[in-house]
Amino acid sequence: MKPFISVITVCLNAATFIEQTIQSVLAQTYPKIEYIIIDGGSTDGTVDIIRKYESSLAYWHSKPDRGLAQAFNLGLAQAKGAWILFLNADDFFLNPTVLDEMAPYLAAHPEADVIYGDTVIMSFASEPKPMPFRRGQSASWSWQKLRWLGMFGTIPHQSAFTSWRYFARVGNFAEGLKISVDYEHYLRGGRNLRVLHVRLPVSGMRVGGLAARNIIQTFRECRWGQQQTGALPPPLAWLSFFYMVGRYYLSRMLHRILDPLYSRVA
Repeated sequence: MKPFISVITVCLNAATFIEQTIQSVLAQTYPKIEYIIIDGGSTDGTVDIIRKYESSLAYWHSKPDRGLAQAFNLGLAQAKGAWILFLNADDFFLNPTVLDEMAPYLAAHPEADVIYGDTVIMSFASEPKPMPFRRGQSASWSWQKLRWLGMFGTIPHQSAFTSWRYFARVGNFAEGLKISVDYEHYLRGGRNLRVLHVRLPVSGMRVGGLAARNIIQTFRECRWGQQQTGALPPPLAWLSFFYMVGRYYLSRMLHRILDPLYSRVA
């Protein structure tokens, strides 16, 4: 039996890219899907784009909210799917059959909390291309990676199907957080979090998103989540924080050198 899937997009002033996101969802060949859009009161033309597709949406609204976590929760309140995926306005499904390809895994593993595929890191452009020398979020999952590596070990929400039972068990997203809301939410599952990784490219994620624009706050929220959920004691959470900072800035330095070299030979 094919499971029902809810796809939720939250956005604010996302007119540059949101139409690609919407089209990638509505183009899916999978029949048992609903699409929900939560707009935070955009003033840049985003709402006009959403209205073009409103007859194909299960629900949408445009009104101010208190940020990413509340927007996620507002989407959850409307969702009826057995599995829920958050595809933000910089993201998109890589092809029209990804839900059809993932559905057999969802049907075969109803006991799982999260089933996720791979995410490809893309350029920040209207016609994005895979970024050179950037490892997509596709590494196999483990509890140790999740709790120790912060955003570098987390599950990519753009490609993650989360069971409604998991939300029923651990609750909604923490609205005190602004960025690392999905990371903290997964940490609540603890070492008994039931995760399945499928080697299937599901989504594209543009570089330069909310986390990248507020990177230190992102790492602080990861540390808070590690401590709040008991995933790590405070001293080790701080160690993880400094690891994330060091890894991020080293990676940035290397990409400043390597990316121009790639453009010359590509």
